[in-house]
Amino acid sequence: MVLTRHLFTFCGALAALSLVGIAVLILAQIVLRMMGSQIPSADDFAAWGLSASIFLALPTALTHGDHIRVTSLRQLLPAGIGHAADILAAGFATLMMAWVAWAIFGYVHESWAYDDVSQGIVAVPLWIPQSAMAFGAILFAVAFAERTLRLILGLPVERDDVAEQARGE
Repeated sequence: MVLTRHLFTFCGALAALSLVGIAVLILAQIVLRMMGSQIPSADDFAAWGLSASIFLALPTALTHGDHIRVTSLRQLLPAGIGHAADILAAGFATLMMAWVAWAIFGYVHESWAYDDVSQGIVAVPLWIPQSAMAFGAILFAVAFAERTLRLILGLPVERDDVAEQARGE
């Protein structure tokens, strides 16, 4: 589980870099437009960067407890039933995200198999920007599987960096 936590953190860093890339692209586009020029397919690159930042950030956000959750009902349940509900919810989310990851991977594979390219000025093979989406979805399913396993084993599910460093995780 240590390896996955490092992988999730790395993906979070890639998501942050995608956001920085979007900001740089937008600022460059603004400056170039004032000078009478533009970046070809800038809107496509910004959209792909946004997609990458969203999907790559999902696993690390889950392990840090940063996803929006509905806890009102959970707080009303007794501890044992609430724990079972957490396990069922995490297991269901694992199955759903595995299905979503499979569907996205199939979508990316089709783009690769049919040599699909973007329709903008710059023709980019679509499987390249779509791969970040597939990678993030696969890791999100893995993060949910790990969460389910941690709940079953009674381990903490949300990451506490200070406590993990003290234990050497």
